Amino acid sequence: MVDPKTALVTGASALVSGATGFLGGHLAALLVAKGYQVRALARTTSDLGKLTALGVEVVPGDLGDRESLCRAAAGQRLVFHTAGKVADWGPPDAFFQANEIGVANMIAACQQAGVERLIHTSSLTVLGLPRHGKLIDESSPYGTDVRDPYSVSKIAGEKLMRAAHGHMGLGVTIVRPGVIWGPGDITIIPRFAALLRRGRMVLTNGGRNLIALSHVDNLATGMLLAAETEAAAGEIYHITDGEELTARTALHALAEALGTQPPHRSLPFWALYAVGATLEGVATICGRTKPPAITRYGVRLASCHCRYDLHKAQRELGYIPHVTFREGIRALAQDPSFGRGATVHPGESSHGQ
Repeated sequence: MVDPKTALVTGASALVSGATGFLGGHLAALLVAKGYQVRALARTTSDLGKLTALGVEVVPGDLGDRESLCRAAAGQRLVFHTAGKVADWGPPDAFFQANEIGVANMIAACQQAGVERLIHTSSLTVLGLPRHGKLIDESSPYGTDVRDPYSVSKIAGEKLMRAAHGHMGLGVTIVRPGVIWGPGDITIIPRFAALLRRGRMVLTNGGRNLIALSHVDNLATGMLLAAETEAAAGEIYHITDGEELTARTALHALAEALGTQPPHRSLPFWALYAVGATLEGVATICGRTKPPAITRYGVRLASCHCRYDLHKAQRELGYIPHVTFREGIRALAQDPSFGRGATVHPGESSHGQ
C-alpha cells in the first residue's frame, strides 16, 4: 500500500489514459504496486492482456469521444494523461486532434467528474530543441522557431492545461520528459540498436551535443511524486535521467552493450536536415503514410544541445532518478531480441521528445 505520509489517499482511485502504451503501461503497473485502485482508458482494439492481468479496470474510450472520457474519469481522484500522438512526421491534423482537441476533451471530462488532480504528460520539445548548450528550466519560454506539428500541438495542449488549473476545483500538474526509453520501448533506442547492428548509424556534428533522456521507470516515479505532492498543483516539472550525456557517449555505450562497432561517420546538421526535408517532400508527393528514413524533426531531436535543469523536481518533489543510462542499457541488451525487430525508419511511439 502507499505510504499514508506521502500519498494523497491510501488506495486512491487513479485513471491512466494511454495505459496500453509504453509510458502508460509502466505507470499503471507502478500505481497498482503502490496500492492505487487503477482504471485505464483504452481503445477496444488495443491489447488489454497486461492491464487485465494487473487487475486494472478498463474503460473503453478515445480522446475524440468526450462522453467516453467522462465515463472513465467519473469517481477518480487522480488522472494521469499519457495518451497522445507522438511521431516525427505525419498529417498535422492528426497531431492536433490528439494533442490539442484531445487535451481539451480530457480537461472537460475531469472538471465534470470533479477530479482533484490531473497530471499531464507534455514534452521538452515545447522549448524548441535548442542547440546553444545553455541551461533551460521550467521558467524558460516556449520555442520561437517551432514548426513541426508534434511540437506545435504539444505547446497548444500544454497551454490548455495551464489555463485549466484552478477552474472547477481541478489542480493541474505538467510533467515534461525527454526522450522516453527503457523496457517495452519499440521505437527510439531499439531503432538506434538496429542501425548500429547494420552499420548505418551516423552522428550529427560528431555527436558532441548533450541529450535529454527519461528512463520510463524514472519518469513514472517522478509522475507519481508529482501526483502525491500537494504543492505540485499548478506547477511544471522537468523529469529526466539527470545525466549530462552526449549523443556520442550514449551511442558508444549502446554499441558496447550490443557488441557492435560504434558509429564512425558524422555529417553536419545542415546536410542531414536538408536530406530530411528532401525525403519528406518525396514522401508527401508520393502519398506515403510511413515516415521517411530521415525527417527534419528527427534530425533536430538528435542534434538538440542544452542542459535541462532538474533542480525544481528534486527540491519540490524529492525526485531522484534511480536508473542510470549504463544500467538501463545493460538491462536492455540482455534481451536477445532487443533492436532486432525494430525498423530503421522513425515511427509512432508513446510520449517523449
